[in-house]
Amino acid sequence: MKRNFKMSWAFNVILGAFLLSMGSCKEEELVFPPQGDQETIVTETRPTAKPTNLTYVSTFNQNIEVHWPALSDRVVKAQIRYRDGNADNVVDVTKFDEPTIIHLSELKNYDFSLQYFTSDGTGSKVTKTILLPRAYEVDYKMENVSVQSIPGGVTFIFPNTSQRELPGKLSYAIAGKSFEVDLKGNTQDTVTVSNLTDETKKIDFSLKFQDDQWKRTATAQSQTAPGLLTYKLILPTVVPYMEGNNLVLAWDNSTMDPVTVNVQYELNGVKKTAILEESTDVKGKLSFDVQGKTTEIAYTMETEGIASPAQNTKVNPLGLLSKTIWSAETSSVETQEGAANGKPQSLIDGDINTFWHSTWSSGNNPVFPHWFIVDMSRVEVFGRFGMIRRHNNTSGGFKTFNVEVSLDKVNWKMAGKDLTFNSADNPAAWQDYSVTPVKARYIRITMTAPMNSATSTHLGEFRAYAY
Repeated sequence: MKRNFKMSWAFNVILGAFLLSMGSCKEEELVFPPQGDQETIVTETRPTAKPTNLTYVSTFNQNIEVHWPALSDRVVKAQIRYRDGNADNVVDVTKFDEPTIIHLSELKNYDFSLQYFTSDGTGSKVTKTILLPRAYEVDYKMENVSVQSIPGGVTFIFPNTSQRELPGKLSYAIAGKSFEVDLKGNTQDTVTVSNLTDETKKIDFSLKFQDDQWKRTATAQSQTAPGLLTYKLILPTVVPYMEGNNLVLAWDNSTMDPVTVNVQYELNGVKKTAILEESTDVKGKLSFDVQGKTTEIAYTMETEGIASPAQNTKVNPLGLLSKTIWSAETSSVETQEGAANGKPQSLIDGDINTFWHSTWSSGNNPVFPHWFIVDMSRVEVFGRFGMIRRHNNTSGGFKTFNVEVSLDKVNWKMAGKDLTFNSADNPAAWQDYSVTPVKARYIRITMTAPMNSATSTHLGEFRAYAY
């Protein structure tokens, strides 16, 4: 009997330990189903299939979705607790084959507690998670729209948020005339307003999305100017000139966007057209025969489907320009060369027997480089220039020089570099130089090295040719 009592006592101890262990396993099994340890996943992306972990999804419209993993057969209910405003809310879930959706009243962090239960009311451990819902879908679209100026228009790019089509309107007015564009959120999230030609004026755009499901309307305003049309970038670079019997239009197109050039002109009384379609050349060129005659042309440039206003100009064969409206300035002036000499105007007075001279009689004479600038008083299509040495001196002067041109006397473009000039030719003769035709008002000659060892320099006369 004594031995049997001991055995019964030991058996009861072992049985009690086993039952405690089974109770512990029961609770653990509720949190960690047989297929493996569980984690709580917080994401903004819905699972494509039944998740292997408990997954909270922060969704639009201030919702939280709970996606359930495969749970133990002993789990009959899950309970979710959270506080929204002044209310403590409890959600009992018994169907785990579809997400549980919870709508929240604010955009803020919420504390969620979740617990599983068996049929006899045994509860699992409580898991806690902090979750932040996402904004209403229409609000999010408005808050995150990207507004971009493009050549001749404005583009609105809305974020894609779901599979639902969200209708809306884009409204604006130009010159007192109202326009309206239908928006189809999630179906067509990029909307472009084109044919806007004045990049100097901002346009007031009104945006609206309507979500009937949530009875939600979102609006926004955008004040945006269209981008500069490509043809407006190209037009200032157009240079018309003659090349043999042909009239040439040359231009720069750094964007390499397609440009169509249309030229209207007359030849021997017959109306003609020259067209170059959708050129993308960085250095564009259209050439057509005019028999080398002075010709009036009207041309347009079309980019982004919009043609420029007609540009009218007369193109002449290369000819010598009159200097009557010119002026000149120099790096220095010599006053000891006589009344008609030494000064800048002597370079352009039409008399090869007068000359300009840099300063040589001061105690601090300037040295090379020396320069002079000619102002032609108006923009010309500059194509050639010439210089003649001082008529009564073959021992001084300069040997090398650069020529630059400018439209504003601020921004200069090199038209010829390291050119040579013979300051000792005998007899003195004009030395002419051709340059690539270029629009210019100002011409700057910089003398970089002397003919001999002299530190000063001089020149008799300067002339220029244009189309």
